[in-house]
Amino acid sequence: MLDALGITALLNVSSDCPNHFEGHYQYKCIPVEDNHKADISSWFMEAIEYIDAVKECRGRVLVHCQAGISRSATICLAYLMMKKRVRLEEAFEFVKQRRSIISPNFSFMGQLLQFESQVLATSCAAEAASPSGPLRERGKATPTPTSQFVFSFPVSVGVHAAPSSLPYLHSPITTSPSC
Repeated sequence: MLDALGITALLNVSSDCPNHFEGHYQYKCIPVEDNHKADISSWFMEAIEYIDAVKECRGRVLVHCQAGISRSATICLAYLMMKKRVRLEEAFEFVKQRRSIISPNFSFMGQLLQFESQVLATSCAAEAASPSGPLRERGKATPTPTSQFVFSFPVSVGVHAAPSSLPYLHSPITTSPSC
């Protein structure tokens, strides 16, 4: 199924989920527990750089954790916030529309809010330094529509249909080639 989706690399965001396909796919492991003490934000930039590196080689990354609810969703939200310069709320709605069960734990949400302030502060500073930069709508963090996110969010389902009819082939966790 991963091959059918064009997956070339996996980002395992757990400390206890084994890398089942290590001989077949490129792997990156981020050993994070899903609890209120875990500092997932210290891994945001490494995860973002990994996804970008795979994309630069025309690859696609499947980001996963144990249940696909908290840790992997948190990494994907951080990626969207950083790369598309969107607020957490906008990234969350985008991902939630494609994978309705996402629910980062309370601590992860706090870390994402902190990351949002860092990302948007960087965006504002860059925009202020460039007087010819695009004006943004009030309250919007990005001039780019969310429909242009380059993600897919595979879900676990029994497949008894043609791949072209499956709704999860265009959702937010695996990246599409952009080169």
